[in-house]
Amino acid sequence: MNKYIISFSIIIFIIISCTNNNSESENQSGNDLFSNKKITFQRLDLNEEGIVNNTNSYSITNIGVSFIPPINSVKLPDEEKDSIISQTGYGKDYFYTDSMFIDEKIKITCLAAYMKKDDTSLNNLINFIRTMKDGKNFTEEYYIINGKKNIQFKINMNNTTFILYTIFESKNDNYFILNYTFPAAYLEDSMVRIANSLGSVTFY
Repeated sequence: MNKYIISFSIIIFIIISCTNNNSESENQSGNDLFSNKKITFQRLDLNEEGIVNNTNSYSITNIGVSFIPPINSVKLPDEEKDSIISQTGYGKDYFYTDSMFIDEKIKITCLAAYMKKDDTSLNNLINFIRTMKDGKNFTEEYYIINGKKNIQFKINMNNTTFILYTIFESKNDNYFILNYTFPAAYLEDSMVRIANSLGSVTFY
């Protein structure tokens, strides 16, 4: 576990080092991309064939959301989660990290977080993510999964590691964020597990 935490910390350190927080904000239609009429959210129907069944649901009760982490993931104790964040500074200026899950076999990391909806929080986070853009190694897509709007950013880190940020439309005055980090060597297996996790998100 400690060996993996060190490796994960190095990856995040590289990400933060490559981030320029002084990028100019892009002009948006309104304060919330989810209400931008110029954006088309594509309906993403997850193929149930090949989706791994998993009933290990996790709830974040103070924002009224539940989801299923990638199958075979274990939840890190708060002290380990907090140690990673304190060492890397990862996300602390943009959202609150509720929990972190790790599948130690294929090295998927799932971070569950949220942030309060206000006039700047969404744009600040998106601008932060966009600074990771590196030509073909970055995609920004808009989807509806099970009736829920979400924005997905996929970042290819030197063909060794992928990062997927998914931001769900504000519910209960909070944006729900799932961040997955996974190795390119297990791309197919990781995407099956991530699809299952994304399709499980439920607001209540």
